[in-house]
Amino acid sequence: MLQWSSFVQKAQSLIDPANFNLPALTSTDRNPSKASLFRQQFRLPDSQNPLQEITAELILPLPHTSSSGGRPRELDRAGNHYVGRLHLSERFICFSTQPTSFAPSATLGASTSWTGQTHGTGPSGNGFTIPLSCIRRVERLNSHSHVFSLALTTWNGALGKQQDPSFVPQRFTIELAGSRQACERFCDGLKKGLRECMKEIENLRIVVSDCYSEYLLSGAKTKGQDENNTSEARQPPDAGLGMVFRYPGDARKLRDRSKMRLWAEYFRENGRNATLIRQPTFHKLIRVGLPNRLRGEIWELTSGSLFLRLRSPKLYTETLSKFSGQESLAIDEIEKDLNRSLPEYPGFQSEEGIGRLRRVLTAYSWINAEIGYCQAMNIVVAALLMYACPTSCL
Repeated sequence: MLQWSSFVQKAQSLIDPANFNLPALTSTDRNPSKASLFRQQFRLPDSQNPLQEITAELILPLPHTSSSGGRPRELDRAGNHYVGRLHLSERFICFSTQPTSFAPSATLGASTSWTGQTHGTGPSGNGFTIPLSCIRRVERLNSHSHVFSLALTTWNGALGKQQDPSFVPQRFTIELAGSRQACERFCDGLKKGLRECMKEIENLRIVVSDCYSEYLLSGAKTKGQDENNTSEARQPPDAGLGMVFRYPGDARKLRDRSKMRLWAEYFRENGRNATLIRQPTFHKLIRVGLPNRLRGEIWELTSGSLFLRLRSPKLYTETLSKFSGQESLAIDEIEKDLNRSLPEYPGFQSEEGIGRLRRVLTAYSWINAEIGYCQAMNIVVAALLMYACPTSCL
């Protein structure tokens, strides 16, 4: 028994963190601020802070299965209802069924409740994280005197050059629950944010045009075009090297086509890319598996990197242009590892794949000069490039 006790003590001493040269945790790491917890839950950029929050009910309309654009306003209240918290930051409006609060008076438990059991919905829960630049119109609805009802219409599917005659705008209702002063305060903050974000619509248009979901739902447009008018047929956006060199795995065994059909149906009813609304079906589809051509886009959306790209959609090309012809120690290290990056994949046996990998790693080394490049970055980026365009990978 004594020998066993001494063995346990010896093992504990070996795994004691004090025996390792680990970086010391700062007070910020031990006690993250509520703003930091807010950004982590909704996957927002570091520039965002919680400005307003209020209890609210998200009311979604019935699925518009018909191609007719006209629908009674009463049907806008006939769909699913979700009760949760509505949050507002400088450039985003977020709704989550997770009972989180980031107000100065909130307890730490209320601000970290999303880190516990989420019943399969993930940190953000059911709801949405929508940039304010995606909101096209906000209407105050006639309702009971004690209820503030807002109808939000987004730019979902309306940023393309060609408009589908059967297009139905994405529109949903939010009922604010709180005192009149709290509701007015939230609405004033929303109005101010919408006004400031109007100038970012062009950035939104650039980012959305690179999303495969936009092309997927515009398929009816290209099919209906004149066969002789091929110049106007929309080309699919870059969804990674797999479009040229095939994606890993057997598409038939992975049921890629069936998954794509299910995702297209979900996007059609719940918005896509930056305007997507998370319902239980969304989390279920992710657990079932992602179709290859949508994998990069869903990764970018759920990680929050899509929101980073909205602020500077031309960062990749501008960085490469700015530092063209310049040399650095990081670039020398990148060149050594290029041919050791998933060499078994056909895409990285070609100049096309190697060139993409080189450009993404080089651009990152200039943007984050403090890190530059370290080993294994090439493996991570190579895996991403199979499913996403270089701009998304960066």
